[in-house]
Amino acid sequence: MAEVKQTIIDYLTEELTINSAALKNYDNGDDPIKQRDTNPEIQKMREIEAIKLRDRIHELTRHIAVIKRMIV
Repeated sequence: MAEVKQTIIDYLTEELTINSAALKNYDNGDDPIKQRDTNPEIQKMREIEAIKLRDRIHELTRHIAVIKRMIV
């Protein structure tokens, strides 16, 4: 059971890393697409995606914390 728990934590941590890296691109403004697009509709869609990423990061962090506290 401990192996399953660790496998799940590893998977969720990897997903957290991927989502954090994606959000970093949105927040830093390093994305060349963001620099070229002045269309307000596209910028609004990108802001919505950044909000979704923040929510995913929050949920993944919460899930990881809960699983770590589980008794094996």
